[in-house]
Order: sequence, then structure tokens, then C-alpha cells
Amino acid sequence: MTIRAAANMLGTNSTRLDRIEKAGNQKVDPGTAAGWAFMYGASQRVIHEIEALAKRTRETDVNGWESIYTSVPKWFTAFLTLECEAIAIDSYESEYVPGLLQIEEYIDSAAAASPFMTTSEAEEARRLKLHRQKLVFERPPGKLAKMRFIMNEACLLRIKRTDFYEAQTMRLLEAAKLEPVEIYVLPMEQGFHASMAGSFEVMSFEGPYSPELLYMESIHSARYIDERQAVARAREVLSDTLTQVVCIEEYLSNVEP
Repeated sequence: MTIRAAANMLGTNSTRLDRIEKAGNQKVDPGTAAGWAFMYGASQRVIHEIEALAKRTRETDVNGWESIYTSVPKWFTAFLTLECEAIAIDSYESEYVPGLLQIEEYIDSAAAASPFMTTSEAEEARRLKLHRQKLVFERPPGKLAKMRFIMNEACLLRIKRTDFYEAQTMRLLEAAKLEPVEIYVLPMEQGFHASMAGSFEVMSFEGPYSPELLYMESIHSARYIDERQAVARAREVLSDTLTQVVCIEEYLSNVEP
């Protein structure tokens, strides 16, 4: 159906329906969600799942992350929520140590390099990143997401002469010891590789109706793509890149002091 035809059937307007289907609403009324699912002809199991998900949106703070972190861009708030819910995270980073693995000194140094960030915003960025790490890594036993991180070697070479290099690499080694976490480095000597277009992340979620998401961030915004072909292409790029990497333990053992 078109948005207009569906809105007519559901007894609402196309603007409201379009906003809800594009996740423009942070909160969804459970009764409305379940009723619409019924009118669409969904099975009872699907209706119950949708109603349960809608109830969860009512349990969150009215403004979500923005009420705590005032300088967080609106396009980033969705990523924060998705990251907490993901059961699997696969990422390639071309410039930075992955945010979930950064220590405080690294976070502060990265923030200091930004020409637009104020001191208060830098402090807020640190609190946000540490909170993200806590939410992802301090899940109940057995609930830790499966994570694979690939870093371009430049991510580590850039901090090689810093005072916090050793502490940061120790953090990477500690994280790699966790059973569902894999950390890899893509050496410069490998030359051209499939992920040279830039950093990206693929997140997977629990439930048969939860699509995988491809997340790509730029200097001013971000894109969330759930189109299957795009996600499959990202998976293929990731697989090709994995053929050229070494695990973090092997890389660090071969690096000159």
C-alpha cells in the first residue's frame, strides 16, 4: 500500500503514519500499535511482539539521551539506543580506536583535536562515551553482544608516541579476552583493501522482524540503512577485509617498542 492508502484504512493521516514508520516518534502508544497491526492482518504473535515493543518506548525518559547529553546531535541519539539493543556489532574504523574501546585519555585527546568543541562539550563527550561503554559491556551474564572490531593500523600508529599508548593497547588486549569480542588490526603493508571507502558498522538485533542496520557517519550527519542489499554488500566488504587482518595480540607482539 501507499502511505495514503494505509492511512485511510487505519483512520489516521499520512503525515502521522509516515513519521511513525520512519521512527520519527520516540514514544508509540501500545494500543495504537497493536490495533494497526491487527488491521494490517498481522498474526497474533506479531501483534503481541509489536505491543510489547511499544510499551518499552513508554518506559523511557521523554527526551531519551538528549535530556542527559545536551550537545549530542539528534542524528546520533538513535545510534546510542540501537547500540545498546544490538546482539551483534561488526565494525571497521579507519581513523579512530573504536569508541567502545577508548580509554579516557584517548577520548580527551580526540576531543581536543576538534576545532569546534568547547571545554564543556568535551567533558560531556567523555561522559557520554564512558556511559556507552558501560551499557554495552556491563550487560547481565550471557547477554554481552558479539562484537568484531577491525582497525586500520593508522588508528594505533597515530597514538604511538603518546603517554597513553600503553594504557590504550592494554585496554584493547583486555577487551579481546572477553569471549564474544574479537579485535583485529589491518596492517598498512596489506596495501589496498575492500574497506577503503571509510568507516562503517553493521548491527544485528534479536527477533525475526528486526532487520540488520548499516550505520555510516560523516562530519555533519549519519545514515542508517536497513535495505538488505546494502547490508549484504557491507557484510561482503567486511568479509574481504577480514582476510587481510591480524588479531590485536599478534599485531602488538610484533610491534617495535
